[in-house]
This record gives sequence, structure tokens and C-alpha cells, in this order.
Amino acid sequence: MLSLLKLFSSDGVVTAISSPVRNNILFLIRDEGEISFSRIMEYTGLSKSTVSAHVNSLIDAGLIASRSVPGDARKKMYYLIALHLADIQPCHRTGDNEFRELIRQCYIKYDSVDYRQIIPHIIQVALIEAGIRIDPIMMRGGEILGESISVHLVAEVLEKTIENVILFWIRYGLGDMRIRSTSPLRLEIYKCYECMVLPKTEHSCCVISCGVLTAIFSSHFKQSVRVVEIECMTQGYPSCCFEIDVPKCYRQESIKMPQRPASY
Repeated sequence: MLSLLKLFSSDGVVTAISSPVRNNILFLIRDEGEISFSRIMEYTGLSKSTVSAHVNSLIDAGLIASRSVPGDARKKMYYLIALHLADIQPCHRTGDNEFRELIRQCYIKYDSVDYRQIIPHIIQVALIEAGIRIDPIMMRGGEILGESISVHLVAEVLEKTIENVILFWIRYGLGDMRIRSTSPLRLEIYKCYECMVLPKTEHSCCVISCGVLTAIFSSHFKQSVRVVEIECMTQGYPSCCFEIDVPKCYRQESIKMPQRPASY
């Protein structure tokens, strides 16, 4: 079986991790923040000595660090200091005829798409063919864009923020964004630029859009917000759908939003 490598960057050094246990520990810390040694043992189901060996290896590699808990010097909390860059899965693929046909037919199928817009997709598919997925980097790129434009889109009222986001997507030809539901808050995109001409796959592909929405709604709620793509056109759905995890303190509020912005 071909080994899956995950690349992490810390202090200018890139480290490849192939151990499933160590990768699980890294992503547990990423998702939950600072965690205790006992939490790692609980999550992995491994013995104290085995977990200790893995944790020490990650510390030596400069991927995680620890701090003592005030009042209990024996207890430590572990936190992530590395950035997840990419996944590498060695493969034997030599091409994707479906994607090449989509490129040839793009003007016929999608009259709003030109070849300049397809260049990023070509790069992405070429990397995937080589067994390299750079989703974390692409999502971070989306977050950088979202952080830059949030000052123009974020409003005091949630309904206005969402309206501004929809207008931004439409204005710049990123897709036809609509509101699917308000509880949970879900936004769907038809003719999604990010994945519209990508070949069908079992994975969701709109990581840049996910990053943009994460940054915008995190700015609106003034706290970290999780955005997940629950449906993608590459999976055979008619649209891409993103679920925004609204903070608990806002969930009790009644959100009334039009299906289209007034100026659409």
C-alpha cells in the first residue's frame, strides 16, 4: 500500500509525517487547540509510553510544543506550532481524459469561462495527478483574500453581511450564490468558478471559497468560525453548498433573509 505523507512547515523547515498516529495527534491538536496528555491517550487509545514516544518525536521535530499548567507543574498542555501544507499520496496516474475534454468544451458548456480562468485548475489537477493535494495552502489563500475584503463586506447586521457576500460573488463572476437555509446557515453556489470545470471526484474541492467565507464570517462574529463544504459540484451535486457554524450566542436569533439581494 502506498504511504500517505502530510507536509508541515515550522520555522522555515518542512517536515513530512507518514505515521498515522502522529498525523492524528497533529490534527487533534489543530482542531481542539491546546490539549492535555490524557486527551491524546483517550483519542488514540494507546498506552502512556507509546503516546509519550510519539509526542516527544513531534516536539523534537518542532511541530508541537508544551506549556506547564499553573498550579500543577507536572501537567502539561500541548499546542501546535506547525502549519499543515499539503498531502502527498504517491500514485500511478498519467492523465485525466475527462478533465482534458472539459477544457476543450469549456466555451460550449460554460460561456462565461475562458482559458485564462482555467489555468489555476490545470495546475491543481496536475498536482493531483502527481499525488499532491495543497488544499491547506489554497484555503489559507482564501482566508487571506477574505481577510482583505471583509472590511468592505462585513456589516453590523448578519443579513447585510450575507447580502454583501452574495453581491461580491455575483459581481466578480465567482458563481450564482443563494441562501439555502438559515438554520443551519447554508449558502449554495451555482456555476461555481472554483470547481465548475473540474472532473468528478469523491472529494469537495472548493477550499479557496471555504477560506474566503471562513475569514468573512469570523470577522463578522468576531471569533473563529468553522465553514464546511457539505456538497460540491465535483461530487455530482447541482451546486456547491457551504455550512457556516454560527456561534451559539447567535443561534437563538431569528434570521430573516431574502433569497436574493435587492440589487441583484
